[in-house]
Amino acid sequence: MTTLPLVDIVPRMQRMVSHPENMRPAIAGSVIVGAVEGLALAALLPTITALAQGTSVWGLGFAGWLWVLGILAVAGFGLNYFADRSNYAVALDFLRSLHRLVGDQVAKQPLGWFARPLAGALSRMVSTELMSAGEIFAHMFGPLVSRTTSAVIIIVAAWFWDPALGAILTIAVPVFVLITLASTALMRKGRSIHEPKEVVLANRVVEYAQSQGAIRSCGRSDDYRPLSRAMDDAYAAKSKGLWIETVGLLLSGMVTQGVIVILITVTGSLAVDGSLEPIPALAFIGLALRFTSTLQAITTSAMALESRRPLLDGLDDVLTAEALPEPTTATTLPAPGSVELDDVTFAYSAAGPPALRNVSLTVPAGSMVALVGPSGGGKTTVARVISRFYDVDSGRVLVGGLPVTEQTTEQLMSQLSMVFQDVYLFDDTLKANVRVGRSDATEDEILAASDLAGVTEIAHRLPDGWDTQVGEGGRGLSGGERQRVAIARALLKKAPIVLLDEATSALDIENEANIVAAIEKLRQESTVIIIAHRLATIAGADTIIALDADGRVEAQGTHEELLAGGGTYAQFWRRLESAQGWQLTN
Repeated sequence: MTTLPLVDIVPRMQRMVSHPENMRPAIAGSVIVGAVEGLALAALLPTITALAQGTSVWGLGFAGWLWVLGILAVAGFGLNYFADRSNYAVALDFLRSLHRLVGDQVAKQPLGWFARPLAGALSRMVSTELMSAGEIFAHMFGPLVSRTTSAVIIIVAAWFWDPALGAILTIAVPVFVLITLASTALMRKGRSIHEPKEVVLANRVVEYAQSQGAIRSCGRSDDYRPLSRAMDDAYAAKSKGLWIETVGLLLSGMVTQGVIVILITVTGSLAVDGSLEPIPALAFIGLALRFTSTLQAITTSAMALESRRPLLDGLDDVLTAEALPEPTTATTLPAPGSVELDDVTFAYSAAGPPALRNVSLTVPAGSMVALVGPSGGGKTTVARVISRFYDVDSGRVLVGGLPVTEQTTEQLMSQLSMVFQDVYLFDDTLKANVRVGRSDATEDEILAASDLAGVTEIAHRLPDGWDTQVGEGGRGLSGGERQRVAIARALLKKAPIVLLDEATSALDIENEANIVAAIEKLRQESTVIIIAHRLATIAGADTIIALDADGRVEAQGTHEELLAGGGTYAQFWRRLESAQGWQLTN
């Protein structure tokens, strides 16, 4: 898309408001306002001529044309009020509706959609950038429609008044169109140069703030080269981009003045050689000046719309994102609590290597299965395709005996409790964060789950106990404490299937006992699929599935069977055992 034409704005805005039918009267009002303004400007020609010559023009004398101008002025005032109210109504509808529309759309997306760096973009989109986007209909689109209509009316009237004058104004239009296209192209070029560098700089600033521990431990806090380079690159790109954008603005202004000079010169020449009377010539010069200012305003509005284009693009990308297909109603599950992967192959991108290759595994209801293997072997990917973060490239994923593609999102999620490495807690109380597992849980149920997961001990240490605010993301708690809250949520939900991805990775030995007890409780009530490296957790599983570095199932069976097989799992186990005896010595 090289431009952002009017016909493209309308369907985009219709997706972003609750009442798109209100856009029609708003656009119609802007057209009528522009027509009245154009007629008022065109009426200046016969009015001035009637005044100068003292004769009637088109059947009306000077007084009659004054009445025409007065009527058009009153009509213009009333119509402007109506059009502005209509345009502002659409803009306010946009501001009211966008949060809900974006929220509804985000809620429909598969969890894998959020793997992209969207948090910052979505936050800006519905906060700081929201008002800028709302200005599109309130201050840009309506005036652009009005001025375009006004320019058309002036041209038509000039043709009726004098074909030569109509031709002069008509020729000016494509010149301004070319100016607008060239100016917006230069602005777009300038933004394409500096905006990517600004995004990199923003990411580096966040990285610098979040990694202070690592940076200071390496003595790099005073001179963090990635941030310095990003700042230098952003400054250089911004300077270059601004020069290009400035050229676009200068081009627009210079050519506009050139067109005005040409119009005055041509009109003066026609008056000198007798082709045009002096008074009508002066009137036309005044009209030409107003006409060129209208065209200049059109150019300015078009460039302003172009400056808002990235906002519309970002909003449109979210609102048009396609969710994974799913049925409209839930279906009876033939084997509740079971999980099966049937010859599954999956890659995160078409150009990348598969994370899973022909993986087949069966997890009977009520059993506990441990996934082991090297880093990057696809263990977490197995949990993600079970949760339908993504659809697999080939094969089938069945949960409850039914392919996940044949279940609604609500039905699939109701069967699963997920505890991943990166636990997110909401900026709320400790108790409220546990209650997320099941909103209708009783106080006794919350306390029981919390006791088992070791969260009660956390509450006793916090200044306000259960009512302590844990901070955004749970920053008021340690990593191990956040994981205990996540496991308490899983216990509270009582889902038929529990996915645990390194659930004990951030726990010390003292707190691990709580989690082991919690896992045993989950095992009694649910099917448990666990990714772990702890000896006791792995050995206690009913089935162990070993994945190799290429994402294939190398072996599966009980702990004793895999040890007897002497493969990679046996080597892995011996290394873990040997590591248990490590200690720090002088």
